[in-house]
Amino acid sequence: MRALLRLELTDRSGRIIAARQTHNAVMREGARLVASLFAGAGGAITHMGVGISDEPESDTYNTLALTNPTTGDDMLQGETDAPIPSEAMLISIDEVRRVAVVRVRGTLPPDAAIGRIREAGLISRSEEGDVLYNRVTFAPVDKGGDHELTLFWEVAFPYGDLNWMGG
Repeated sequence: MRALLRLELTDRSGRIIAARQTHNAVMREGARLVASLFAGAGGAITHMGVGISDEPESDTYNTLALTNPTTGDDMLQGETDAPIPSEAMLISIDEVRRVAVVRVRGTLPPDAAIGRIREAGLISRSEEGDVLYNRVTFAPVDKGGDHELTLFWEVAFPYGDLNWMGG
């Protein structure tokens, strides 16, 4: 599995004023979420979120949430996550690369996550709580109250003989 994030910050006229592109890491509980699908459990990715931390992942990949303090100079103003409607997820098969590809698009409106953003992730939200599926850090993006932030995720799941991946 491999994922890529493209972030675009736009002004009121739709002009891109900042962009980032980077690969992400799947969190331990995110891997458990996908593995649970084999047992008919687990949940869908329902939200995207952002935070302020640029700390690298530890070797355990056990980050449970994005960093969003409720006080202090670094805190983001407004909501820091947004629902992702099912129609914002497109699934396709790439026969050449032999992968199933999920493309996800989510947007934070101008009044959300105002401040300096350094991380983003996809979240599965249910009555049992949130599961942070993946996380990516990037060079800071300063989002104002007149900016829209759109995250484009591309997650690729390989198929075919996967013995080359080792075990």
